[in-house]
Amino acid sequence: MAIYAGQDFFTPGAAETVDLISRTFGLDERSRVLEVAYGSGEGACRLAERHGCSVLGVDIHPLVKFTARKTAVRVVRDRVAFAIGDGGELPVRDGVFDAAICIGAPSIVGTERCLAAMRRALRAGGMIAVSDWVWCEGKVPAEAVIEGIDPRLLTLDAYADLIRAAGFEIVSAEALPRSAWDDYYEPIRANIAAIRAEHPDWSKGQIGDELRIWDSGLGPAWWVYGVFVARAV
Repeated sequence: MAIYAGQDFFTPGAAETVDLISRTFGLDERSRVLEVAYGSGEGACRLAERHGCSVLGVDIHPLVKFTARKTAVRVVRDRVAFAIGDGGELPVRDGVFDAAICIGAPSIVGTERCLAAMRRALRAGGMIAVSDWVWCEGKVPAEAVIEGIDPRLLTLDAYADLIRAAGFEIVSAEALPRSAWDDYYEPIRANIAAIRAEHPDWSKGQIGDELRIWDSGLGPAWWVYGVFVARAV
């Protein structure tokens, strides 16, 4: 987690995605929002602060104590809760949420199962927003594959088709600009440099693979971040 120190989000364009949700979902104090793979919990807190809505975050990684402290500091503890659970087998009842979001993680959870679980949790007419890696082209070069990321990632259009197949109609689908990645990686580079200064043998793991591919020029040539808004039908 040290490489993300000082960052509100763990994925590129997440702040912009939360802003898009705020503009398009029509949330208010009666709204119930589900966040799959909540990460740092920042998205849930921002939505609760802005709209007074109730948010439940579900993530398989046990960051509940960290995020619970955040809700206390942000004074949203009465509106935001976090639970440990599989994003593809959400521990919630059917049709109880007005909106569901998954920022940067559907392909990690498993895209089809994540979308299906979100659809089950939503009422008819409920909204979703998801963001994820998408390929610029319809093929994947071996040198651009990153451990831990599904190599079967889709193009923007194919990803939108997958969302439709899960029971949604697309409201918007767009690719974030390259600047979203550059802004995301800049503080990570600084944190890595600080860690390596104290621990020269430290391994950068997956994030190191991402940076290597991005810096080689393959990243900008082969992948972008797609952001999708859709309505349950």
